[in-house]
Amino acid sequence: MSGDHPLLGVISPLLLIHKIDDEVRGLAKLDETARRLMTVPGVGVVTALKIRHTIDDPSHLRSASAVGAYLDLTPRRSQPGATIGKISRWGGRLPRTYLFEAAAVLLYRTKKWSSLNAWGMKLAKRIGMRKAKVAIARKIAIVLHCIWVNGTSFDWGQAKEA
Repeated sequence: MSGDHPLLGVISPLLLIHKIDDEVRGLAKLDETARRLMTVPGVGVVTALKIRHTIDDPSHLRSASAVGAYLDLTPRRSQPGATIGKISRWGGRLPRTYLFEAAAVLLYRTKKWSSLNAWGMKLAKRIGMRKAKVAIARKIAIVLHCIWVNGTSFDWGQAKEA
């Protein structure tokens, strides 16, 4: 295209975004931990890299269940023993957002059966889709932590006979 083409102002930012996207994918391919984290259904390049950057060192968390509190995916409490349905919003917003999106992808877009997906669908039928997505996001965070610490990949599980 010539320098004065009217679409050049639209196409050049899109090409820049494409170039940055390729660089991010390249970073994820080079990082062995990020590749293992991306074996979890719903977790993509950006989510894996953001969780890797946010947690940084998984050994400083006492247990895998502490990841939910670390990423603020726990219920907000008004007083001891009484919980309110919404999550607290004190920590970083992006990790929560990415995990929530990973939960939605797991429920809506993943075609292959997994025990995590089956658990999430049962939960959604019982308590509703919005609360279930938060619970699934918390579970995904726990699974990611376990995969990171143990050096394993996601186990899809076996479908149970009806």
